[in-house]
Amino acid sequence: MFLRGKVYSETQRILDYRDLPAILRRLKGEKVLITRKMPGEVSYPDVIHIWVTRVRHPDAVEPTNLHIIEQRVWNSLSKGTRNVILDAFEYLLLENGLERTLRFVGKLRDMALISNADFYVTVSEGIDNRVLTMLKRIVE
Repeated sequence: MFLRGKVYSETQRILDYRDLPAILRRLKGEKVLITRKMPGEVSYPDVIHIWVTRVRHPDAVEPTNLHIIEQRVWNSLSKGTRNVILDAFEYLLLENGLERTLRFVGKLRDMALISNADFYVTVSEGIDNRVLTMLKRIVE
């Protein structure tokens, strides 16, 4: 599943979270990044940063406010963004539960598809095989 150190195929959509910097460099054009990383931690000029945290901050979105994340992603896609990267899957899973998180991932994927954009999810080895299989069915 994880291809650390290898070139990804264009169809692989579930990626190792440690490869996020390489993914951001490799993908061309503007990207939406939904992540737990603070805005200053991601310093790529073509990244639209959606910071997911419970910390009260003007740039933050609480993990249970999935509708706000959806709206921000949709606004970016409507303006021509061609890549959406979900780098907070496990955190959203903890905060929202499995069913709600998988429905959210499916909606993000569909939004990307109808906007002719690519959608990626980064995960760690901490995800069990059952969840990973369901995620793969939704994303790929």
